Amino acid sequence: GNELVEQVKLKLKPDKLLRDRWFVPGAMSHPAKGHLGLWWELFERYTKPGEWVLDPMAGIGSSMIVAMMGRNVICNEMESHFIVPMRQSWAKMRQQAMLGYEIGQVLIIQGDARCLPLGRADCVITVPM
Repeated sequence: GNELVEQVKLKLKPDKLLRDRWFVPGAMSHPAKGHLGLWWELFERYTKPGEWVLDPMAGIGSSMIVAMMGRNVICNEMESHFIVPMRQSWAKMRQQAMLGYEIGQVLIIQGDARCLPLGRADCVITVPM
């Protein structure tokens, strides 16, 4: 059948200034960081304040910006060397001025993406590789 497909063209600016503001330097070591502007657009379009987002392969936690938008996020990451900078970045983010929302919750889990806490998530989001 005919399916309506929404096509959106985004012009994303470099996200270095936001990364420097919200993330610790150790978070820059991840080879596949999600673009913060893209995350912001996706969260704004497809989630509502108070909802839970699950990022099953969170890396250094770029998806934590959803908490700055009044949503909650479960960041699941298997590799321990990314967990420490993610926790440090979340501590840094909590010190920042809010963006018109009440700050959401961030739950950081070290675990395998094949065994996820799906019962609590309203949506799942990942970076395509």
